Formats: sequence, structure tokens, C-alpha cells
Amino acid sequence: MHWPRRPETTVTQALDVCCTGMRDDAEETRLRDRLVDMQTAEASYQRRAEDGDLHGLLTEPGLRRHTNDNPDPDKQALLRIYDLGMVTRKEGRALYDRIKARALYGNCPLCGIGEVDTLDHYLPKAHFPLCSIMPINLVPACMHCNHDKGPAVPGSPDTQPLHPYFDQLGQGRWLVAEILPTTPVAVRFSVQALPEWSDELAVRVKHHFIEYDLDRRYGLKAAVHLAGRRHRHRQLLDMGAELLRETLREDAESWMQSNPNAWETALHFALADSDWYLTKGLDEEQTLHPDV
Repeated sequence: MHWPRRPETTVTQALDVCCTGMRDDAEETRLRDRLVDMQTAEASYQRRAEDGDLHGLLTEPGLRRHTNDNPDPDKQALLRIYDLGMVTRKEGRALYDRIKARALYGNCPLCGIGEVDTLDHYLPKAHFPLCSIMPINLVPACMHCNHDKGPAVPGSPDTQPLHPYFDQLGQGRWLVAEILPTTPVAVRFSVQALPEWSDELAVRVKHHFIEYDLDRRYGLKAAVHLAGRRHRHRQLLDMGAELLRETLREDAESWMQSNPNAWETALHFALADSDWYLTKGLDEEQTLHPDV
């Protein structure tokens, strides 16, 4: 997964853009009267996030969490300014698209394989309406990940979602794979915590991996890839197992230069280390679409 660069646009600028073209003067006035609250929420958000206390965002007074006991009287207007001002109207949509475009190669930063086609509210706008158009709360995402995350608020620091703008995972390899001796070949992916991670971060990364169903999703990608490369791997194996191993390791190193934690990186390292794949794995009959 590649983390995108943090948006430089402030909530003040976002509100100006999203209010452009509004025809309801009363609602525009109502929203602009909440600008100071939005600025306070943005400052609290950035402070908590940069201090590594993302779970503290949920109880940060400056963010004014909407609850039945403490409702935000402008909740619906704050949600409408996102739906109409940022998603629908031309001026706001340009900002929306710029934030989406921060995702490297257009890939979803939450899974690394989906195509970015939406913005995910890190803090759900239903619970934190003041953050509905706050750029640092808007993360490029694919529909799959956006749907999996949903509007739920985590109940503990261990289940706090990773924040691509603020969580630092380092440059080491933490995504690993295992080749399973099955027909067709199957691959299991998992997280191996880096030494520099805190215990809490290690738990959160593993939770993220499970929550977004990444073992299954990466495994499907790997299965298709291996089906397409089987003939070439068989040719290399006929010239010697060590030649195939070296080729796989070179592929792994090449992928690592691009992204040490891409599923392709983990897959090729696992293939190179699998004695079973280099001896028996390619001798088994591979059927991607068995008869029913």
C-alpha cells in the first residue's frame, strides 16, 4: 500500500469552494457561521493525529461528536454541503477530484489493489458532521474499502483504522506470503510486525488487514497471476530449479523497489523461498475454472 500525500487545502478554503454557487442564502450564512467551529475541529484533529492519538479523536471536545444526547443542530446542513457542495457542484467537485488524485497510480491506499473512485471519511460524517468537508479527513479509497469500513466508530485503540495521512508504517517489509501446496496453487498473506512498531500499531495493522479482507483479496490476485505465469515458470524450471528461483527473486527485488509491501513483492519472495513450488508445484495439473 502507498500512502497518499496529505491535502494542503484547509477547511476554510474547502468551505469557500463548497459554498460557491449556493442558492440558499440562509443555509450559506448558517454554514459560514460555523467556520470557527470547523477551524477548531481541524486544529484539534491535526494535533491529535500528529501526536499519534487517533483514537483520541473520538472524544476530542473540539470535534463535537454528534450524539442523541448532544446533537449538532446543523448536522443536516453540514452533510448537505459535502453531498451538494463538494460532490455535485463544479467548484467543489474540482477539490474532490484533486484529493482523489493524490492516490499514487490511482490505487486505493487502504488495500493497494482497488481503483480509487470515492473519498472515505476517516471520521464518519454522520458522527462528526464538522469534519464532513475537512480535507485531512477525506481519504482516497475504492468502493470496496469504503463499504467495508462503513460508518461505525471503533470501540478501542486497537480497532482504530489506519490513517494514510498520519500513520507511519516505515519502509520495511511487513506483508509476507506463504505458498500452500494445493492444486491450483494457493497463497496465504499475513502481516509480520516490524521491530520499530509499537504493540498498538502492530495490532492495528493486523486488524486493518483482517477488516479489509486482504488475505482473500490478495490471494485471488495471486491465483490469477500464477495461472498466467505458469507456462513461463515451467519453461524456466526445465532449465533448472535454481534459474527459476533466481528469476523469482529478481522479480521480487524489482517489485520491492516500487513497493516493499505490494502483494506482488510478498508473492515473488514466497515463490522463490518455496522448495515445493520449485519441485512439485509446477508438476501438478492446474485448473483455474474446473468443470461444474
